[in-house]
Amino acid sequence: MKRNISETIESVPRRSVLTIGATVGIGTVAGCLGGTDESDENAEEEAGDDDQRGDVGTDVSAETSALAAEMVEAIDDDLSVLKWQLHDMFVPQYTDSADMDGDIPILGDAYADIVDQGFDRRAMPTLLDDNEIPDFMVFLEPEWATAYLDGDWSKEEYYAEIEASKH
Repeated sequence: MKRNISETIESVPRRSVLTIGATVGIGTVAGCLGGTDESDENAEEEAGDDDQRGDVGTDVSAETSALAAEMVEAIDDDLSVLKWQLHDMFVPQYTDSADMDGDIPILGDAYADIVDQGFDRRAMPTLLDDNEIPDFMVFLEPEWATAYLDGDWSKEEYYAEIEASKH
C-alpha cells in the first residue's frame, strides 16, 4: 500500500525529525567552516547543550535555563519529560503519570528546590497523552514555593494549592 508524503511525515515522531534536522544543520555549518577537529567538537557540544536545554527563549539567562534543566532532570526518572520550553513561563511536558496525586509531590518538590536556588518563573507542567495531546496541566508559582520553603505553608497546603490549579 502506498502512503502519501503527509502520512509518512505524520508517522515520524517529532523528536526524530528535530534530531535529524539539527544533525543536518550542524553538519552543514561544520562543513562550511572548514573541518578542524576543534570546530567539530564545539559543534557537538553545542548540539548536546540544545538537546538538554529544551526550547529556551533568547531573553532567558543561563542561570535560569540551568535551573529549569535541573528540574527536568529531577522529575524525568519518574515522569519521563518528553520536551520542555522556557520563555515567559517554564513548561515541562511529560508522559508518565500514575495520577495527579502522585505527580504533585514530584513536581512540587522539584520546583521548590529550584525556586530555593533563585528560579523566579511560573511553571506549567503538562501531562501529555499517548498522542502527545495535553491531558492536564497544573501551575507552580514562585510565591507558593517560597511560602512553603519559608514555613508559612505546610507541605499539604502547598500541594493543595498546586492541585487546585489543575486545568
